[in-house]
Amino acid sequence: MEKEEVNKTNGSVIVTKNLEDIMHESMIPYAEYVILDRAIPRVEDGLKPVQRRILFAMKELGLTPDKPYKKSARTVGECLGKYHPHGDSSVYDAMVRMAQPFNMRMLLVDGHGNFGTVDGDSAAAMRYTETRLNPLAMELLRDLDKDTVKWNLNFDDTVKEPDTLPGRFPNLLVNGCMGIAVGLATNIPPHNLTEVIDGVIAFINSPKIPLKQMMKIIKGPDFPTGGYVVGGEELLKAYSTGKGKIVLRSKVHIEGEEKRNIVITEIPYQVNKAKLLQKILALREQDKDNFGCISEITDESDRSGMRAVIKLKKGSNALSVLNKLYAKTELQCNFGINIVAIASGKPQQMGLLDIIRYYVDYQREIIIRRTKYDLAKAKDRAHIVEGLLVAVKNIDKVIKIIKASSSVTVAKQNLRDAFALSEKQAQAILDMRLARLTNLEVNRLEDEYKELMALIKKLTGILESKTLQMEVIKEELKDIRKRFKDPRRSIMVEDLKDISVASDTDEKPVRDFCIAISSDDYIKKVPMKSYALATREIGSTTTLNQVIPILFQTQDNHMLYSFTNLGNCYKIKMNDLPEVKWRDKGVKLQDVVKNIPTNEKIVKIYPVLENMPDKDVLFITKQGMVKRTNMKELELMKSAYQVMKMKEGDEILTVTRFDKDKTLLFVTLNGMVLNAETTDIPVQGRVAGGVKGINLSDGDEVIYSYQVNDEGEVAVLTDKGFGKRVLTCKIEPMARYRKGVKIIDLKASENGSKLVFASYVTHPYYIVAMTKKEEIIYTFTNELNIENRNTKGKCISNRKKSIPLECAYRHKTEGEVMIEKKKSKE
Repeated sequence: MEKEEVNKTNGSVIVTKNLEDIMHESMIPYAEYVILDRAIPRVEDGLKPVQRRILFAMKELGLTPDKPYKKSARTVGECLGKYHPHGDSSVYDAMVRMAQPFNMRMLLVDGHGNFGTVDGDSAAAMRYTETRLNPLAMELLRDLDKDTVKWNLNFDDTVKEPDTLPGRFPNLLVNGCMGIAVGLATNIPPHNLTEVIDGVIAFINSPKIPLKQMMKIIKGPDFPTGGYVVGGEELLKAYSTGKGKIVLRSKVHIEGEEKRNIVITEIPYQVNKAKLLQKILALREQDKDNFGCISEITDESDRSGMRAVIKLKKGSNALSVLNKLYAKTELQCNFGINIVAIASGKPQQMGLLDIIRYYVDYQREIIIRRTKYDLAKAKDRAHIVEGLLVAVKNIDKVIKIIKASSSVTVAKQNLRDAFALSEKQAQAILDMRLARLTNLEVNRLEDEYKELMALIKKLTGILESKTLQMEVIKEELKDIRKRFKDPRRSIMVEDLKDISVASDTDEKPVRDFCIAISSDDYIKKVPMKSYALATREIGSTTTLNQVIPILFQTQDNHMLYSFTNLGNCYKIKMNDLPEVKWRDKGVKLQDVVKNIPTNEKIVKIYPVLENMPDKDVLFITKQGMVKRTNMKELELMKSAYQVMKMKEGDEILTVTRFDKDKTLLFVTLNGMVLNAETTDIPVQGRVAGGVKGINLSDGDEVIYSYQVNDEGEVAVLTDKGFGKRVLTCKIEPMARYRKGVKIIDLKASENGSKLVFASYVTHPYYIVAMTKKEEIIYTFTNELNIENRNTKGKCISNRKKSIPLECAYRHKTEGEVMIEKKKSKE
């Protein structure tokens, strides 16, 4: 009930209302506003309104990654004046957070200046700092101008702002969110971009994927500050219901001669490092019994990373002190997951699969709206081009009509009547420049029309097919993953017991080894000291086991990524290889990796300490296929997996680092050579089959392939022992998938019917061959004459007559290894 009373003292009116009415009329609308328009993110783009408005304002100001930084105050002013009618500090604080690497898993704002520290230091005032959009933020804004999202009027109805951003990657999961509204809150942890995109793609491929299967892909939160994340059943519960609690623990190791220094290198998410160290200092003073052994606390953090050292007194037990610190400080803390986001116009508690489902549906809507926009544009342009083609094909008549018309309006109507044109087409003809009448321009118009019709067909197909729409989403997500992938920072464990504290005094010294693979496919792990003392000269008593095509130096803490001829990768730990002497036989791949075919052998090994380099690699097969893949794509948790889809009967010959400044040389069994350009070799995924590199004749196959430049020569050897060198500068580069040219004139009765060996020469090395009678013959590359492509070569035998050869190998020397090592450092 509502009633009014007049105050007799001052004449004011007192209004009395029931509490239920007050709540309904005032509190509930306020709560709804705070929930929907301030504190809770949208599931579609993972942004709160202030964040969305900041990014949109920056785009409107032209603060793209390729433009100079501008004052933060400029962005804040733009956002306040047009979109966000609140305090400037709220806008600036939100922008600062998007530029802080310890708060955001993937930065959206590129900040220049002081944007605060993990110690809690605040950012400089907005008049001192500068910002622009980060490249990844452009993916949230991409296609915004193609009618992909709904738009609303701003607070004063003067301009429009987007209701959501297109959000071309799952930002809600990648960067997480924390917010407190009226009656509810949200606390979504950040995740790894690569894992989340892989999870979305897996969901598109299998919409009924079980949560546990999804958690094998999205392993858990990945915090920007690293540390350990204890998942287990609580994480499963959080991903299932939207609520749960996980444990975060710092990354710590113990160092010093007496294990007295506790070194903190990573701390839990949103823990203030300075306050953490102050708390430990306070514990030393307040609890002498447990923490009195702490002698000093120093913060040695710098630009290279975090490092805080807790020094203990002599005789102290570092592990015991550390366990007490876990219990008393934020070296270990809980993170309460509470996944709440705005979905379907209201706040909802969601699990992991719910978020992905909403995101995929939203992205499908984005693709449909964008395709409709592009299709309309393409049809409009095709309509205009049709009119222009009519004009240029009837140009004399068009000019006559225009000259005879009394005005532009009359000319337009006369053109429409003469050629059955639309008003737009007639106007386009009148606007056409005379330069468009040349033959070249006419051809361009015809080519443009063909391209437009192909585009219209493609876009129409996408609109009519849900499958194609999903394929577009997947392809664009894969592109983002490739360009912005970042290794996981937080280490996932199932239980606290799985976390071990490393001690530098427990570590064994790193030892240097030589890894060699012999011509008969035996692997040797030889200590460098033993290798240096061994006799490695090639001579008449040399056996195939002593001929080494693959040789490199590494250390016992490296992982060996071993690529085989059958298109697989086997990760071999150095400890899994037995230590042998140089003259020992070694072991077969089948002795190290069980249950693999006996014909599978290693063609390339990359020793990796931590992560694969972000570089491309080429796989070349004997059937002439070439695949270019980023090495990061080849870094899986599995110990064995496929790296290339192989055709039946095909094998990988070569795996080599891709160099855009070099061409790709193919030499075939029948003596053909192709020096192919590499500009059109696409980057493909891990299990792709590659593209055609050389057009082989029937019965021919590739025996050698490598990237080359104009320096050096190509050495070849026939099955009758005839060899020569050909300068690479004499082999003209040409397009991929050609037959190539002859590199040697083969005559079966004279110098041989096929090649048994080919290799690139930039510095001298041994070629070791085996005859059909299993005799070893060797020659130095310098002993081979440099000849033209069409010559027959000279016999390498001292007897100066043909010798039937079964096979031949390049013997790698220590000198070559040192040269390669120097080049890789450069």
